[in-house]
Amino acid sequence: MGEKKIMGANGVPIYFYPCEGAHGFFISLFLKSGSMYEDEGEGGITHFLEHVAIRNVNHIFSGELYAMLDEYGLEFNASTYSEMVQFYVSGASKSFSRAADIICRLLCPIELGKDEIDLERGRIRAEIREADERASLAGFTAEKVWEGTSLSRPITGTPKTVASITRKRLEEYRRRTFTKDNLFFYITGNVCEEEIKKFAAQLADFPVGVGQRHGNLAPIPRDFGRRGGRIEVKNADFTKVRFTFDLDMTRLSVPEVDLIYEIVLGGYNSDFFIELSEKRGLFYDLSGATERYLNVGTFSFSYELREAKLYEAVAMTVELLSQLKSRVLPEKKCMKAGYVDNAYMLLDDVRELNFTLGYDNHVLELGYANIDARIAKYREVTPERILTAASEIFRKDNLTLTVKGCKKRIDIKKLDGILSAL
Repeated sequence: MGEKKIMGANGVPIYFYPCEGAHGFFISLFLKSGSMYEDEGEGGITHFLEHVAIRNVNHIFSGELYAMLDEYGLEFNASTYSEMVQFYVSGASKSFSRAADIICRLLCPIELGKDEIDLERGRIRAEIREADERASLAGFTAEKVWEGTSLSRPITGTPKTVASITRKRLEEYRRRTFTKDNLFFYITGNVCEEEIKKFAAQLADFPVGVGQRHGNLAPIPRDFGRRGGRIEVKNADFTKVRFTFDLDMTRLSVPEVDLIYEIVLGGYNSDFFIELSEKRGLFYDLSGATERYLNVGTFSFSYELREAKLYEAVAMTVELLSQLKSRVLPEKKCMKAGYVDNAYMLLDDVRELNFTLGYDNHVLELGYANIDARIAKYREVTPERILTAASEIFRKDNLTLTVKGCKKRIDIKKLDGILSAL
């Protein structure tokens, strides 16, 4: 058992990973587009298009889409990321053909009038307002870490850029990005191959063009790998810190980064959580994320704490990261169980399997033929290689430290002295 491929009649590839024991299915349409590829004046247009494309499907079905979803027990939604959009529909296996009929309508031209476009514009403005990304530490960090590049801008755009996006611009952008090279379907679950072949034939009614291929290469900031432990402070009435390290993905593998993330942040036995939270009570929650493209990325984590504990927490963080660079971990502490022992559990969750293999294989271009091939890549990461990768990542030259707090009371020179121990 493994990933299979059928070409849609319109030239859009369909990948599917059968799960015969499942009771449902999950279909994704991945669009390789996002804020990373947007020009200066079109910030947020991909996210806008995500919203409009779904509203357009409802229009095509004469306003009956949501009643249809309820009738068949289907879920239809989408998420926009910096380098892609995932549209998806899921439900019980017997409703696959209905779901396939819905998701292929995303390939239709935009038929909405100005009033409906403006309604969606209002919803997006509300989303921007409620997310308050510019005031968040994550948004502030992105502006500093990706300064001078498209990745410094919010995925949702700004009220100003969203106000300037017209129906004509959306349709032009749709034609430019909804192309054979930037689209693919991924299907997981209990679906027979004959039904997928029918879906592939149905796509003949939904032609797409040929355009510039988006190759998932991030723009590289001027100071990438030469940060020198840059410290940036944003004024606030609470204290929160975020460590962000540059990743050179030409020198690191995805499994190595995943395992280091789990070692640092993911495990119940994480030294970070035990030492800083459970033993010292410096914070309650530790959150983190990795952002990875084919060439570069970031590894980040943050926590909120009392102002008086800022320097103690930063010093302890530096000490724990330094320890990761100074010793070879025993195999049992390399956090492989989630990727090796538990890997087949992905087959029990068609949603997670769909995103994992769609993203790994055709966005990050890792090309796993099946779950076993993915397991093998994580299993072969040695403790020695984890040490080497940690030493590559956790360097002061890779670090941007962003802080929210009272600017006049935060001693940047003291923080810089602490970071010098990395």
